[in-house]
This record gives sequence, C-alpha cells and structure tokens, in this order.
Amino acid sequence: MDMAQRVEFRNVGCSYFPQSRVDCHYTLSSQHNWASNDWIGLFKVGWSSVKDYHTFVWAQAPANYQEGTDVSCCVHFQGTHPCFSYSPYICT
Repeated sequence: MDMAQRVEFRNVGCSYFPQSRVDCHYTLSSQHNWASNDWIGLFKVGWSSVKDYHTFVWAQAPANYQEGTDVSCCVHFQGTHPCFSYSPYICT
C-alpha cells in the first residue's frame, strides 16, 4: 500500500514565516504500522529525496493509540525554519 493512502496531512499552509511555530496535523489510517523510528519532516517544495529534509521531529504514538485504528496526531516545529514553502512528509 502506498504511503499516501495511509497518511493524510490536514490544514497544510502554503508557506511559513521564520521563527514561527508550525503545527503539523495528520491522520494515520488503520493500515499504518507504527514504528519507533517514524518521523515527520519539513521539506522545501520540490524535494526529491528523503535526505532533502530541512528539519524533522519524531512521530510518537499518542498515549491512547490502539493498533488497527485510524488516529489523528499533531507534531510541532518550533521556529527553526527559513521562510519558504514546505511540504510535510512522514517517513517510516
């Protein structure tokens, strides 16, 4: 199954300002197999490799997560990004 069917990013902005907090809201489908090394990265629009990330945070399972269910999550990027358009991506 392709990752796009397992992860849905919500309310993604067109661009972000330096030193602003970026809240990244996403939903993982019940078909996603959570792993301790899952991470969410911010990538400049047009990226071509997962090595092109600008910054990342670990995507930890919420305390109430039950395997086999859809779950909504949010991670925060705190003012560590230059001003340009980003595309979020989850890497597993």
